[in-house]
Amino acid sequence: MFKTGLKNIRPIMTRTHRILATILLTMSLAAIGTTAHAQRIGLKTNVLYWATATPNFGLEFRLNRHITLDLDAAYNRLKVSDLNSRGEMGNVEMRYWFSARPQAGHFMGIIGTAANYNILLNDTRHTGDAFGGGLTYGYSFVLGKRWSLETSIGAGALHLREKRYDETKETAPETPNRRQWVFAPLKAGVTLVYFIK
Repeated sequence: MFKTGLKNIRPIMTRTHRILATILLTMSLAAIGTTAHAQRIGLKTNVLYWATATPNFGLEFRLNRHITLDLDAAYNRLKVSDLNSRGEMGNVEMRYWFSARPQAGHFMGIIGTAANYNILLNDTRHTGDAFGGGLTYGYSFVLGKRWSLETSIGAGALHLREKRYDETKETAPETPNRRQWVFAPLKAGVTLVYFIK
C-alpha cells in the first residue's frame, strides 16, 4: 500500500551509504599518489558471490612490494521459497603479502565493511544497515602472467541497526528497534583476478 508523508520516504543516501562513501573516497584518495607507481592493478570478481546470484566487482591496487588496497562492491536481489532479499555491500581492505612476489601467496588483511539490506524470511522482515571491521586471511594461486585465483576468509565485529518485525502481525516500526554489535563472518571468497597493469 502506498503511504504518503515525508517521513515515509526513504532517503536516497542512508547513513551506511555515507559511511561507505567516505571510507572509499578517503582510501582511494590516499592511494592515488601511490598507485601512480604501482606495477599491478587487478580486476576481480568473487565466484562464491555469483553462486548466490550476487553480482560483484573489485579492484586491487599494489601500493608497494608487500601492501595492496582492495576495494569490493556487491549487489543482491534474490527470491527463493520463503526468502526475499535485497542488499548492497562494500568492502575496503588493506592487505599485507608475505611473499617477495606481490599479490601471490599468503596475505593478512584489515577489512572495513558496510551494507544496506532488506530481507524477508519466514514472514519476518529485517530492514536496516550494518558496518564493521575485522581481519582477513587468504592465499593467491598464480595461474599465469595476468591471471590468479584467490581464496579468502574474514571475520570481525559488525554493528546492526535494523527494523525487525513480523509482517503478518505487526506494522513496520518508525525507527530501528534492533541495534547491536555481533561477531560475524565478513568475507568468504574464491576470486578470479585479472591484472591489467
